[in-house]
Amino acid sequence: MSFFRQAALVLPSAFLLGVLFFLLTHGHDDPAFAAYPFLEQWAGGQYVASAPEGRFVEQSAVFFLPTYLLTLLFILLVALAEAGLFGRRQKPRFSSYRRAFAPTFTVVFLLATAVLVAVGEREAARLAPGALVAPVLVAVAPFGAAPVAFPVAAVLAAPVAFLLRAGSA
Repeated sequence: MSFFRQAALVLPSAFLLGVLFFLLTHGHDDPAFAAYPFLEQWAGGQYVASAPEGRFVEQSAVFFLPTYLLTLLFILLVALAEAGLFGRRQKPRFSSYRRAFAPTFTVVFLLATAVLVAVGEREAARLAPGALVAPVLVAVAPFGAAPVAFPVAAVLAAPVAFLLRAGSA
């Protein structure tokens, strides 16, 4: 269940970091802050926020929240199925690598989210200039950052674990 708790905390943090990164790197009149017509029609022309930045956050959240909830449901169902098939897991043994991996993964995960937003936006502008993909890009970047961050964090956690073990000895 620790993975479920970590996913529940890290994914929204990464999403908000992606939104903040995008807002800080784009001006008030940027075309990426345009409204999706179907969302504007669905909202009856009345967004909660009238500022373009607020609309951007709302549109990104509309794409992020259902995906986030489905991801949490999937992780919960896998955890329940695992517990049903294999019984309760034994508490994992303490290791310096396990203790080093969790914070390393979180930092690398957040950085990978910002990098994916920047790279994805550049590629979207190159492949489909003028297309309004920024809110969707910001919403899916945290989900793409996880597989990018995992191997990097696994490699970076080894020296951190060594330093933790050397410091405690």
